[in-house]
Amino acid sequence: MEFLVVIAFFGYIYYLRNYADLRTPSEKEAAAVSEGIKLYNDGQIDKAYAYFDSRIRQKPKSCIAYLYRGLCQKALGNPEAALKDIQAGLSYDDQVFTLYLELGKIYLEQNQPEQALSALNKAVSVSEEQSEAPYHWRAKAFEQLGRNIEAEQDTKHAQELRARLQKTHSGFNSSKAPFFDKRLAINMVMISLTSVLLVYVIKNAESIHLPYLVAVFAAISIGFAEPYKGWLLAIMQCILMLAGYHFFTDLPEDRARQELENFSLYGSMILTFAASFLGGFLKRALNMK
Repeated sequence: MEFLVVIAFFGYIYYLRNYADLRTPSEKEAAAVSEGIKLYNDGQIDKAYAYFDSRIRQKPKSCIAYLYRGLCQKALGNPEAALKDIQAGLSYDDQVFTLYLELGKIYLEQNQPEQALSALNKAVSVSEEQSEAPYHWRAKAFEQLGRNIEAEQDTKHAQELRARLQKTHSGFNSSKAPFFDKRLAINMVMISLTSVLLVYVIKNAESIHLPYLVAVFAAISIGFAEPYKGWLLAIMQCILMLAGYHFFTDLPEDRARQELENFSLYGSMILTFAASFLGGFLKRALNMK
């Protein structure tokens, strides 16, 4: 039984690591290189370049690292190197509209409006109305090609989209990253299942070791699943364990058995909070790599 429980929780952690994170691969990469992005945004171009150059050596398929190294190359006056980096980034992930956008900008600066238009068409398509920038720059490509009517249409649409996005962001600031989201709801369902398993183990284990082992695995999983909201899941698991044990199971008549179950129950609750904190810490550390 112990072996099956361990296998089940390793499977759960694998699920959390690979499927419970609903961010796109590029969003995960951007989070992982946030330190370098901050350097670039702060104007520390040399340090940012060194950061992303090192990142590419470590992870040569990181499209976001290529994007920002390309931006650094461009800022340092190396447009050809920037172009190669942007194209390399697209070869690893062609669903990042910013790569197409920056590629279009480079072509515009090189007076290649046809190539710029092709890249910016892709940027418009991939961005899915999440940014006005692709329309703004596509209008410039149309202007260089003498297609003024289309340029005016894109300029107008960019202005309307900017106003709409600003209104959405100002009216629903918290909705950009809502506290109760789909990911949290999925993990709440998983916590319900692990709470049932914990109560079952507490009622059937011959010692405190297995309940504590299961509780630690479950709690570390909580931290991995929600490194910033794990405290809520930990509280939920403890409440479900208490309710499940006291309302849906029969208390043992044997005093020694009752004490064993009490030690297992309350010890598991303490471990839930401690190990969920540890899991969240580890997850945040991994995200920074």
